[in-house]
Amino acid sequence: MPTDRRLARVAQALHRRQLDIVVALDGVHDPHNLSAILRSADATGLSRVLWRPDVDEPDPPNPEVAMGSERWVSMEAVADLGATLARLKGEGFAVAATHLAHNAVDFRQVDWTKRWVVVLGNEHRGCTDAILRLTDTNVVLPMMGFVQSLNVSVAAAVLFYEIQRQREAAGRYRQTLPPDAVGELYARWGLDLDGIEFEDVRLPPADLPPTPEGHQDGRSRGLGEEKSPSGTRRRGAGRPG
Repeated sequence: MPTDRRLARVAQALHRRQLDIVVALDGVHDPHNLSAILRSADATGLSRVLWRPDVDEPDPPNPEVAMGSERWVSMEAVADLGATLARLKGEGFAVAATHLAHNAVDFRQVDWTKRWVVVLGNEHRGCTDAILRLTDTNVVLPMMGFVQSLNVSVAAAVLFYEIQRQREAAGRYRQTLPPDAVGELYARWGLDLDGIEFEDVRLPPADLPPTPEGHQDGRSRGLGEEKSPSGTRRRGAGRPG
């Protein structure tokens, strides 16, 4: 049976989801990068990632890196990212790509409280020309040293936290999602399998109940993890608790 604190944490995370921000990955190849991007998306309340793999049989996300975030963030593999972006533009989204172009703007100058698709490109080639033709703006992360760019997963984390900063200042993480959006996330996350009822998460909690005595956070639990015969750590399901 879920504790009151767990129910409150799940409801809180659910209502903090920023459904009008979509992440799109144009050929990101490395499963470590893919997994780290999912983890950063979950950490900042983003819930949807579109991924155009650059190979026919891509490696899946690495659960040791994603740390369970693959459950909470929807990742959709799309063969034609351009068509998907065009459809989202028709729904009122603007498209921003991380791309070093002459007209690119500092990522902090964009108003991220609006509806955006945020595109990050392949680790070596960046975004494809077909995708760049669909963008409404190109953004850059200023570099003060000799390198021209960050690793794609690091760039994603920096960008996501700027999105979070602006939206938190605008009160967007203190929202109550409409019932249909709650129902969609409830089903996608499989909360019924955890013994959580829809009514448990229909509204965000006013506050989290106090941490139970003896409760350990993830870092403390990690110190006592068992190891499988192969030497890999056995982790939990990555669920809020």
